Amino acid sequence: MTVCCFGQSQTEYVFGFLRANPKAEKLERERVMEIQKGHIAHLGKMARDGILVAAGPLGTSTDLRGIVIFKGVTAEQARVAAAEDPAVANGRLVLDVWPWTGPAGIGERVAKAMKESPNGQVPMVKRAFVVYWRTPEMPESLGEVAAEHGEFLRKLRAGGDVLALGALRGSKEFLGVAVYRGEDVEEKVRFCREEDPLVKRGWVKPEGLVWWVAEETFAAP
Repeated sequence: MTVCCFGQSQTEYVFGFLRANPKAEKLERERVMEIQKGHIAHLGKMARDGILVAAGPLGTSTDLRGIVIFKGVTAEQARVAAAEDPAVANGRLVLDVWPWTGPAGIGERVAKAMKESPNGQVPMVKRAFVVYWRTPEMPESLGEVAAEHGEFLRKLRAGGDVLALGALRGSKEFLGVAVYRGEDVEEKVRFCREEDPLVKRGWVKPEGLVWWVAEETFAAP
């Protein structure tokens, strides 16, 4: 997936999925709640440390449970930091991360608000989120289709509803992700299926999910 600038300056991040561990041990509810509480606390710690700029759960997926976006660290450093998360350490979740380019300033307004009011509530909203899974038919090179795909991305940008769009570089499973201002997931996936030449050729498969995230995560700083 080609990275689009949308008229904004771009910054390098590490994008990650927190995924369900299919081998997770079955635990008592009280232990699960204890781990979840520690999970939330650890996310807060990474945010206060300045390396986690966005995070939130994904709805309706049995595999992809949440998103985490890091800044100022390498993918390996993000893995090390996440390894201290009780949900990861206890085998409930698994973290996958890749280099990713996104709009500058992700999470800066949220971090400022939390610093100014540590006990304040951070408003959360639903964002439509589309992840593009690679299929076995995906070729090594897009060839002439690259131009067609670029035109699709320009249409996507022209719609004015895209907050972030970029490739998950180095991923063998995913081509890229898109985050939208609205929450109508079905509409976004339908547009991809009708307009994206990669989807129409069966090279990638879009999956639409709802991402719960702080309202001003993608607001300009």
